[in-house]
Amino acid sequence: MQKKYLTDICFAEFFSGKRGEEHEQYVWTGDEVTNQIGNILLVSVLWLIGCIPVITIGTSTIAMYYAMVKAVRCEEGYVTKEFFRSYRQNLKTGIVLTVIFPGLAAVLWLDHSYTVKQVSIVAGALEMVYLLLAFVIAGIVLYLFPVLSRFTMDVFSCFKLALFMVFKHLPTTILLLLLVAVGVVLALLIPIPMIFVMPGVCCYFGSFLME
Repeated sequence: MQKKYLTDICFAEFFSGKRGEEHEQYVWTGDEVTNQIGNILLVSVLWLIGCIPVITIGTSTIAMYYAMVKAVRCEEGYVTKEFFRSYRQNLKTGIVLTVIFPGLAAVLWLDHSYTVKQVSIVAGALEMVYLLLAFVIAGIVLYLFPVLSRFTMDVFSCFKLALFMVFKHLPTTILLLLLVAVGVVLALLIPIPMIFVMPGVCCYFGSFLME
C-alpha cells in the first residue's frame, strides 16, 4: 500500500475527528524523515548538474519534478535513475523551451525598458499589459515543466493546459510564484548552501500545491 503524505493525515484527522492511533501506520520515523531530506537535497544537486550546459535548464527542471514526485514523494524507484530517465526522454523538448522562454522574457524586458521612459497614458497602459504578460509567462513556466513530466502529450497541448491552470488555479499560481521568488532571493543572498538546497525544497513544496 502506498504511504500517505503527512498532509493527507492531517486532513483525515481534522475531518474525522480522530487522532494519531487510526493513522499510526503512516507516521514517518526519524530515519524516513532524514531519508526524505537527503533525497530532496540529491534532487537539487542533480538539477544543478543537469543545468550545466545552460540550454538544458528546462530539461533538468522537467526531470527534477518527475523524480521528486515519483521517487521522493511516492517512493517508487530511485531518485538518480528516475531523474536521468526523464532527462533523456525530454532532452529535446526541454532545450527548445529553454530557448523560447528567455527569448520571450527578453522581448518583454526590451519593450518595458522603452515604454518606461515614456510619459503618457498609452505608456502606462502598455506597462500594465507587460506586467500581465510577464505574470502569465511566469505562470506558464511554473506549470508547463511539471505537466510535461507527468503527461504524455504534445508540447502545444501541454502549453494550453499550463495556460488554463494559470487562471483556473490563480491562488495556487500566486503561491507558487512567491515560493520560487523566495527560493531565488535566498539563493542570491546566501549562495552557499542555498543554491544546493532551494531547487529541491521549492520543487518539493510546490508539488504539494500542484497535486
